Amino acid sequence: MAARPERFLVTGAGGCIGAWTVRLLLDEGADVVASDLKEDKRRLQLVSHPDKGTDVEFVPLDVTSTEAVVRLVAEREITHVVHLAGLQVPFCAANPPLGAMVNVVGTVNVFEAVRAAARGIGLAYASSAAVFGSSSFFSSGMVGDTSALRPESHYGVYKVANEGTAQIYSMEHGIGSIGLRPFVVYGPGRDQGMTSDPTVAMLAAAAKTPFHVKFGGNVLLTHAADCAASFIAAARAAAGSGDAVCCNVPGQRVGVAALVEMIEAAAPEAAGLITHERAPLKVPALLDAPALSAVIGEVPNRELASSVAATVGHFRAALEAGLVAPPAT
Repeated sequence: MAARPERFLVTGAGGCIGAWTVRLLLDEGADVVASDLKEDKRRLQLVSHPDKGTDVEFVPLDVTSTEAVVRLVAEREITHVVHLAGLQVPFCAANPPLGAMVNVVGTVNVFEAVRAAARGIGLAYASSAAVFGSSSFFSSGMVGDTSALRPESHYGVYKVANEGTAQIYSMEHGIGSIGLRPFVVYGPGRDQGMTSDPTVAMLAAAAKTPFHVKFGGNVLLTHAADCAASFIAAARAAAGSGDAVCCNVPGQRVGVAALVEMIEAAAPEAAGLITHERAPLKVPALLDAPALSAVIGEVPNRELASSVAATVGHFRAALEAGLVAPPAT
């Protein structure tokens, strides 16, 4: 029997990693269905600038509706799901019941849709470094794929629940999945959430606007495109598997002060405009060797200084095109 042609469903396609995931799939020529609570292509247009089309089937989807998720997966004959729909840390803190509905119930609904389809759909879903809590819990601040989970936020608790959900669907229904735990994601389109400040600083430098990063210390940065590529590879690797796997996403470790120097090197006209706090983020920034490459193959992890320069350049062009506005001071 011929293999079923690939058709990806990307939930949370209006977000940063979602937009990059759709962009990379379109670049491959893959068949992709984008979904979010409402159609929103602003970030896709931003990451696609200047000359790539953004034509994609976009289906409004409320992931808290079991029926809606099951129906979409069945009717579109989805073969792979990259599940990125979710509310970020500040929104979960402001409205914990809604955060639980979207982040936890929404993820259960995606697993239910895969179970109902009963055809080996490849599923990758977003967990988070927030499952670990503070770096102070760990020796030398280092975490590994199997480190203890000690969340310190509603958001982190929800992500731990999702990793548990994946284990139960594997044990009870033989559904394989790969959960990925990004740390600090940066790049065009990253404009929300507690750890978006490094990206907003790059935008501010491109706009010659002052900006204050609300933390210091060390961070582990992963470009959104590299993160998206890992999710796509994970969805493919999970297809037909019965195992539930969860891996940390590697990145480039850098001090915030050194990052500001990189930004200023990319935008000398912004020298002195980007400042930062001294207090570090609680998120761990040091990884024990992650196992992700053994699961999905080569893991993209681009060099930081040149990527910062490229991001600043992308923002300059996007500002000129009116695709993004300078950040508020």
